[in-house]
Amino acid sequence: MEVMIETCCGIDVHQKTIVCCVLDGPLETNKPAKFQQVFGTTTAELRDAVDWLVELKVTDVFMESTGQYWVPVFNIFAESDLQLNLANPAHIKNVPGRKTDVKDAEWIAQLGRVGLIQSSYLPCPDALELLKKTTLMDIFPSRLFCVLYKYD
Repeated sequence: MEVMIETCCGIDVHQKTIVCCVLDGPLETNKPAKFQQVFGTTTAELRDAVDWLVELKVTDVFMESTGQYWVPVFNIFAESDLQLNLANPAHIKNVPGRKTDVKDAEWIAQLGRVGLIQSSYLPCPDALELLKKTTLMDIFPSRLFCVLYKYD
């Protein structure tokens, strides 16, 4: 397969950790240098991860949108100049036999490096904020009704 990105990172996101795998090498090679690191998911640790990626001159970052754990990671990484790509897990299903977090991160990086990850749709921040507010307005009356009914 033709390599499209020289330096990219695949991230396997979990509740307490993220596993980053950076693949770096010229477009002509199929044997890039591999750098791997595990970071925590606190804000400070995620900023350390961003600094590490910037230090390695990473241009593109790929991660799966599994569960809810990707959201804070994505938000912290969005503050940087990195090109973020959020992938639908169904599109990058793992190959049998790859069962470790490090191998998952490497697989995501490999797919991203050859351009096989299509970024998921993400609404703009204003639309996300509006969605949050309207969801709360929909939930609040029903919860209020439950509380009033309970004490009636």
